[in-house]
Amino acid sequence: MRVRCLECREWATVKGRCPVHHKTHESTRSRQSHRKRRAAIARGQNAAAITRKALRKAGHGQCVRCLGTFRASLLDVDHIKPLAKGGEDVSGNVQLLCKVCHRRKTAEDFGYKTLPF
Repeated sequence: MRVRCLECREWATVKGRCPVHHKTHESTRSRQSHRKRRAAIARGQNAAAITRKALRKAGHGQCVRCLGTFRASLLDVDHIKPLAKGGEDVSGNVQLLCKVCHRRKTAEDFGYKTLPF
C-alpha cells in the first residue's frame, strides 16, 4: 500500500516521508544527538552507566541531598544539569539520589507543580 509523505503530498518511500523530507528529518540536531546517546548507552561508556555499575558493585550508596545511606536498588543516578537542558553525560554531572529526592529534583529542574512519576 502506497502512502503520502507526512510533510508534502509526494509518495513516501522511507518511514513515511519522501526522500527529500526524510533526509531533512534525519539531519536535525535532536535526531543526531539521540542517536549518539543511544550508541553511548549501548557501549556502556557513559558516566551514568559507569556510576550505576560501581553502585551495584558496592551494594549501597549515599544520597547527595538527604545524606541517607540506601541499598543500590533504592538509589537513582541523576544528572545535575539535565541532559534535556543541555547537560553532558560526564562524571562531573552525575550524582546519586534516593528515589524521593530524585523526584523532587526533577520537579524543580522542569518546573512541575506536582511530583513527576
